[in-house]
Formats: sequence, C-alpha cells, structure tokens
Amino acid sequence: MVKRVILFLNQKKVQLAARFILGGVFIYASLDKIAFPREFANIVIKYRILPEKLAIYFAFLLPWVELILGIFLVIGLYVRESVLALASLLLVFMAAMIIGSLNGTLNSCGCFSIKPSNPESLFLMLTRDILLLFGFLILYINKLKNQLPHFP
Repeated sequence: MVKRVILFLNQKKVQLAARFILGGVFIYASLDKIAFPREFANIVIKYRILPEKLAIYFAFLLPWVELILGIFLVIGLYVRESVLALASLLLVFMAAMIIGSLNGTLNSCGCFSIKPSNPESLFLMLTRDILLLFGFLILYINKLKNQLPHFP
C-alpha cells in the first residue's frame, strides 16, 4: 500500500500538478500584497515580531519573493531551490502566526488578502500550511531522488 502511494506521488503528472498548485498558491498570495504594499506592511507591523523599519522592508520584499518563487515552480525552473525557500518561508509564517496568536496580535494573517476578513482560527491556518508543506515535501523528495546516482 505504501509503495503504491509513493509510486503515485512520484508520477510526472502528480509532480506537475503539485508544482502548479503550490506555485499558483504563492503567486496568488503575492498579488494583493504587491498591489497594496502599505496595507500589507501594516499587517506585518501588527505582528510585533520585527522592529517596525525591518517589518516595512520585509513586507515590501516578501510578496516579490513569493511571486518569483511561485513562477519558478510553475515553469519548472530551480524547482528544488524554490521548494526549499518556500517551505522555509512557510515555517517562518507558521511561527509568526503562533507568536502573533500568543501575543494577541493575530487578527488577520495577511496570507492571501490584506483586507480584514472573518478571522481564521490558528488551527485552520496551521493545518493549511502543514498541507502545503506536505506538497513541498513530495516535490523535494522527488527532486532529491532524481539527483541521486543510480547504481545497477
């Protein structure tokens, strides 16, 4: 059973779908932040994790990184590096959400929209990010497997 799952996840169609979905998620996540940089900067500042000036720089740079890495995933360029960078960003986001929740400053994560919406529970946000991490793990393991030497 496990072998079948692994074989299924290593199929080119599944890998391509994972790249498109994960790349698309990050491209989509970047668009609102790029369109409204000041509003996104205010969300980052409200987390009270970074000093205000650094939070502003982070908020202006982050959406462009998400966009570029998402495009790389979709077109298949620097896939392994993009997977590692985006998975690392996800881990940072998860830590920030936990800290923001503990500080009482997490109203809206700012993940996909800078507009305040109905607040999501920390559990749902972390669950979503864990599912994304699983997708990245699938891509990373496949890329790593393809780069190992094959012995007869």
